[in-house]
Amino acid sequence: MNPQTGIAANSLLTQLLMELKSGNIRRCEAIGLTLDEIQALNQLTVEDLHYLVNSSVSILTFRINHTNLNMMLVQARQEQVRLQRIDRALALGGSIEMMQCYFGLTAAEVSTRRRLAGIVTRQGRNQTPSEEEEVAIWEQWHAAKVENLDSLEALEVMMLIAEQQDVALTSVWTLVKSWVGEQRQRSVG
Repeated sequence: MNPQTGIAANSLLTQLLMELKSGNIRRCEAIGLTLDEIQALNQLTVEDLHYLVNSSVSILTFRINHTNLNMMLVQARQEQVRLQRIDRALALGGSIEMMQCYFGLTAAEVSTRRRLAGIVTRQGRNQTPSEEEEVAIWEQWHAAKVENLDSLEALEVMMLIAEQQDVALTSVWTLVKSWVGEQRQRSVG
């Protein structure tokens, strides 16, 4: 380990000491410190800590858990895609109800994301699509042959329709929900 890495690793000692002073002995034990070592750390003076932190001799060892690292990288990419999808849905006029349905976001989270993205929403109901727009939306939705309205595939199709038809995403969702509901009623009855 190079000296800079040793110093960085040893600076974690300061954090450990803060945990100890806060009474979080279990955290110190969890990383492998013995009771004697914990007691010795608790006795450190500021000068002792300064010496240990600035020492080029590392007292901590780091190892990469490759399985966890790769899993976390995949999850980070998935979260990035999810956040992009959320931003796209909001930009296309996704309602709070819709964002709760597809992403589990609270009203406060939706409001915050809108504010950060500079999205201004109108109060009240969305404008209803014209009859021509409704026919075009139906044709695109029907052509997509989406099985599950609650799936991300359905959301992607509805976002594409909203973009292409220049209609608010919530209006598309409302229409599609009503059509799917009608189809279910016909198949039951």
